[in-house]
Amino acid sequence: MADIVKGNEIALGMKTAVREKILRVRPGSEMPPKLVSVSVGRSGDAEIYVNMQRKAADFTGIEFSTLELEPSISQRELAGQIEKLNADRTVSAIIVQKPLPGGIDHSAVAASIAPDKDAEGIHPLNLGRIFRRQADIVPCTPGAVMKILSERGVDLYGREVVIIGHSAIVGKPLSMMMLNEMATTTVCHIGTHEKGDLISHIGKADVLVVAVGKAEMVKGAWIKPGAVVVDVGINKVAGGVVGDVEFDEAAEKASLITPVPGGVGPVTVSVLMRNVLRAYLKNVARK
Repeated sequence: MADIVKGNEIALGMKTAVREKILRVRPGSEMPPKLVSVSVGRSGDAEIYVNMQRKAADFTGIEFSTLELEPSISQRELAGQIEKLNADRTVSAIIVQKPLPGGIDHSAVAASIAPDKDAEGIHPLNLGRIFRRQADIVPCTPGAVMKILSERGVDLYGREVVIIGHSAIVGKPLSMMMLNEMATTTVCHIGTHEKGDLISHIGKADVLVVAVGKAEMVKGAWIKPGAVVVDVGINKVAGGVVGDVEFDEAAEKASLITPVPGGVGPVTVSVLMRNVLRAYLKNVARK
């Protein structure tokens, strides 16, 4: 039976470290760290995530502010609002909540945020820094995966790592972070599935990370005995929330597994707070 990761415990340790660092740094600065959340229109899922961010910010001593914009806003108008936040020296970091209305290009929005105020670590410059092992502000979910593996003492050197999902904000940057740890890394996607090779790749994985957003897509029977399984998926189903992995069956074969909920999610929010702290420290250093 797998050891089940307690994401809330890891998250609490991270948030406590952020709070202690802020307490040490604040006396030398007249401004607290400040995170501004930008929402375009209303979304129930986004509001839940915003509330999680607000609670984490309150715990750590980060000022949390929201900017709520009408869904009719244009791409250019949204860019103008972000530019004002970029220029505001009281703002340490910015996050634009998803989903965005149709007609708004999220990639362009992410690129409009100043790299040193990019709370999610998804500005092209910050993503590029991962390639050169120079990134301190990293995408939140990949950062959470790496933190969990580090906390649980998972040695990635030479291990077979399989990532299912190649999104620009999870799978792709995570693959580079794994390569930076000298893991032998495979990224699977729809092409892998359509060619019929997905199950064989899963069966070889010493470390399996699943981030596709399909409820219980990965079956426990496919998993290599003793594998480490990190489930990034969050899927609403009748009766609750499940991940992308068939949890009970996978837990019978894995050595370590993250649950949904209570696994990667809380740590992701804590990585966001860590990113805000690092953005704030860059700002303090420039004074």
